[in-house]
Amino acid sequence: MQRKDFNDPIATSIDHLERILEILPTGLVDKKLVTQLSEINPRWPTWPSPGLSNLIGPPRVALKGFDLRWLHRFESTISLLNYFVRSLGGPSGGPSGHSLIVERAPFLGHRGWGETSAGGSCRLVKTLDATLAVNLPRQEDISSVSAWLQAEVKDDIWSVIQSYASNSSSQFLLERAKLLGLAVSEVGEAKDMTIEITRKSSIAAYSRQPKVVDLSSMWAGPLCSWFLMRSGAEVIKIESSKRPDRGRLNQTPFFQRLNKGKSITAFDFDSKLGKSQLQKHIREADIVIESSRPRAMENMGISAEEEVDRGAIWCSITGYGRNLHPNRVGFGDDAAAAGCLLAQVDKSLWFVGDATADPLTGATAAALTHGLWFAGSSGLIDISLAATSHMHTHGVIPKGIMW
Repeated sequence: MQRKDFNDPIATSIDHLERILEILPTGLVDKKLVTQLSEINPRWPTWPSPGLSNLIGPPRVALKGFDLRWLHRFESTISLLNYFVRSLGGPSGGPSGHSLIVERAPFLGHRGWGETSAGGSCRLVKTLDATLAVNLPRQEDISSVSAWLQAEVKDDIWSVIQSYASNSSSQFLLERAKLLGLAVSEVGEAKDMTIEITRKSSIAAYSRQPKVVDLSSMWAGPLCSWFLMRSGAEVIKIESSKRPDRGRLNQTPFFQRLNKGKSITAFDFDSKLGKSQLQKHIREADIVIESSRPRAMENMGISAEEEVDRGAIWCSITGYGRNLHPNRVGFGDDAAAAGCLLAQVDKSLWFVGDATADPLTGATAAALTHGLWFAGSSGLIDISLAATSHMHTHGVIPKGIMW
């Protein structure tokens, strides 16, 4: 169904909320309430935007204007989420969409670098026919670059990547990256990716304090479970004792921000006892949040479909889609680029924010999970960083204007 893209924040919000509600069980929110939720924001974000201005563009470069319709859509996502939180007995208020977008950067000392992401691990690289976002956040990724390019890399790795890419097609590089488990995307490729909820059923009956098992890591998943905890849910964060949440490595203050108040435990997922302990927790859970490949869960004797059929909500957060690209690796910056969440300034493309797809997806996943909880419905939520970014940009790269 084609819809007009509006410049007015309230019209933009109404349109966006209608799209989200199409995913959820019918009848949760009527049209009158959609309008009310869109009108309750007295101050829509405007440019220049505190905090965000420093996360777009190279140092000492300021934009005179920037299209914030994607952020207006995110603020409406938060309005819907807050409505569900209040309806389920949670507190009023809560963070704004803008505050979620900019909150991590001060903890880590991140700022905008233009064609390089705020965290420094992702860069926009031009190929013969397109632009790729190449993300190398782990040492294992850097070690795989030689195999990816089929060339020895001795000097500046990014210079070698750009030199090779300029003589290669984006599709060739993208397919090889997928095989090697590298987080690489083509700008705008998420145009056909969607967020879906399947196996919806009204058999579920959740208590005032549902049990949530959070198997996710980093940002999007823990943010989703933080909102659930805020609504009164009991959250148990379960990590692998051998592969703990990477958010612990150098993000301790931000890790505490996302996970304070949750029960945290760790099991050896490779052992028989660890698998048994994990299975027990999951089968007692009302809501499960995870960011793993489906095969990883199956190898531990866990079926998301079976858990949903017994009445649970299962929220699967991936880079590019549980069903569409189950084995593909993705992180916040490359997925945002796939969903056109960049800044187009003259002929240049710049990153927007700090791994912006993560907070967008975490809060959107929370809104959908709360919606199922509110409806008393089970369901399997398939939400990806790339599809969520696309949902907020409509596949149009926001334009910036230089002074």
